[in-house]
Amino acid sequence: MEVLALLKDNARGVPTIASSQTVEDAICVMAGRKVSVLLVTENDQPAGIFSKEDLFKSLLENKTAAFSEIKLENAMTRNLFLAKPEDPIATVLSKMVAADINYLPVIEDKKIIGILTLKNMMKHQIDALTDEIHQLKDYIADLHEAGQD
Repeated sequence: MEVLALLKDNARGVPTIASSQTVEDAICVMAGRKVSVLLVTENDQPAGIFSKEDLFKSLLENKTAAFSEIKLENAMTRNLFLAKPEDPIATVLSKMVAADINYLPVIEDKKIIGILTLKNMMKHQIDALTDEIHQLKDYIADLHEAGQD
């Protein structure tokens, strides 16, 4: 299965915020949209991600600064890992686990079309493996019945 199929199941739009805005602004957007990650843009281009992990990191690194004083450009994760819609889910999941990332923007024609989460991808893989196990059990049971006839 490809990434695009999973994106369609989880389509909620891509919440964005400008890097010039503050951590406080990001918290408000995240709370309002009920999301745990924002795509951060600079000049309308993806520049990074701001997630709840970045929020905690920002808190630890800036103990005396107010969130309203911390610019996202100084708090976001700049190293963006990207996926394409045609990428196999298993391959992308392996890369996410190896790189220890929880959020993966999906890009098509230089535009972010969605963000996948490690949690959603793992759930998908577990569901797929569970279905496969049930099919194999049914197949074995059918073989066993056929052998007794």
